[in-house]
Amino acid sequence: MRFSPFLIMLFIASLLMTSCQSHRVLGTADKAPKPYPIIDMHMHAFQWNKYGDPPPPNLITGKSPAAMSNSEVIESYMAEMDKYNIVLAVGSGELEMVEKMQARLGNRFLSGIEFPKYTAPVNRRIEDWPDVNELGKLFQSGKLKIMGEITAQYAGVAPNDPKLEPYFAMAEKLDIPACLHTGFGPPMSPYMGDPDFRMRYGNPLLLEDVLVRHPRLRIYIAHGGYPFLEETIALMLMYRQVYLDISAINWLLTREAFHDYLQRLVQARLGKRIMFGTDQMIWPETVEMSIKAIDSASFLSEKQKQQIFFDNAATFLRLDKSNYLSDTSLKNVKTDTKTIKVINSEMRLRPATVGDKMEAAFNLNSTGFKSAAVQVTGFDIDGVTETEMFINGQKIILPDDIVGDMTPKTVTIEVNKKILKEGKNTVTFIFADAVGGTTGFSILGFDLIIRKE
Repeated sequence: MRFSPFLIMLFIASLLMTSCQSHRVLGTADKAPKPYPIIDMHMHAFQWNKYGDPPPPNLITGKSPAAMSNSEVIESYMAEMDKYNIVLAVGSGELEMVEKMQARLGNRFLSGIEFPKYTAPVNRRIEDWPDVNELGKLFQSGKLKIMGEITAQYAGVAPNDPKLEPYFAMAEKLDIPACLHTGFGPPMSPYMGDPDFRMRYGNPLLLEDVLVRHPRLRIYIAHGGYPFLEETIALMLMYRQVYLDISAINWLLTREAFHDYLQRLVQARLGKRIMFGTDQMIWPETVEMSIKAIDSASFLSEKQKQQIFFDNAATFLRLDKSNYLSDTSLKNVKTDTKTIKVINSEMRLRPATVGDKMEAAFNLNSTGFKSAAVQVTGFDIDGVTETEMFINGQKIILPDDIVGDMTPKTVTIEVNKKILKEGKNTVTFIFADAVGGTTGFSILGFDLIIRKE
């Protein structure tokens, strides 16, 4: 039987299409599309010889790292970022190495500090509780952006232990996202340098008292809370400000075990608070392994995969998504976007009567910018929007996304730059209506974003 050239070409084209990665891409018909952007919410800035010289092989693949210097470790991870369109990495480690990665990655990196328990080269286990005031200065100066990964479990300290209270209080006050290690650790941890490690201290439910004391704490639990599945679900259903990352379990577990765990989280309606992470340390192949674990999950829709890869983390971090959802990677995004934080503490309009209002003022030194947006974080307590927002007397419509039955939501709203003016500006929230007995609205944050590109 003979086939026409057209049919042969059609068959080859169909094979090429089915061989593409499953996570969908952004692009236009006349350009080669790029993979949908990814935010790695959990990786590490570790020294090349952190676990020995020579470095040990990957526990799962048996492959030994090729990097034999700190620079090579950084470059090897950057190569994975470029390959898979990881537009932002959230990384922690010792401060010196974190600073080196920050210098190399620039605005593609959010810096964190791992404490109190960590491994220093070569395989030396250390416990160090940073001075709260000194740590606060690092956050206020911008040298650090994330608190954690907090590895208190390795020191035998539960999340609700008083030793952690000053750190959580500071994170809430400064509005710093915090990452808490939960769940499991390397096999035989109590016999391998962490004698106080206990699995029970990794139970996410131990975080409950902290959340009650600090309702505005932005926190995400690492490693999906594994193996405490039911406890993780219970905590997140009750406290809707809590997010999680699925780092490490997406490559350490068998594919089937990971999928079973992830599917249960999704079935519990937590899909919009699950964030991608790799826990990449010194083995760069874990990036691909982690991505494929999501791509191969047949129970996830393409939209759900995009939420896990990017959208949920962007919401949690309060990012301007328009900077990332483009045909250019973050490394090419202009850095002349300025964010002015207008509200740092809650503006609570409940209980309230019609006409009650709260105001905040901010100054602009220059109106020479191309576009502007406001990023508002808040929640309504009964599902009915009862507050109106004005900037300099001009009403700005709050989208329905911000109405969420005690669930804090962050929305970005484009505004006409003409309503902003040189000097003092005012944002006003007015209580507009009263519904039933559970009336009111809480504004947790308000940022002005001005773009000069």
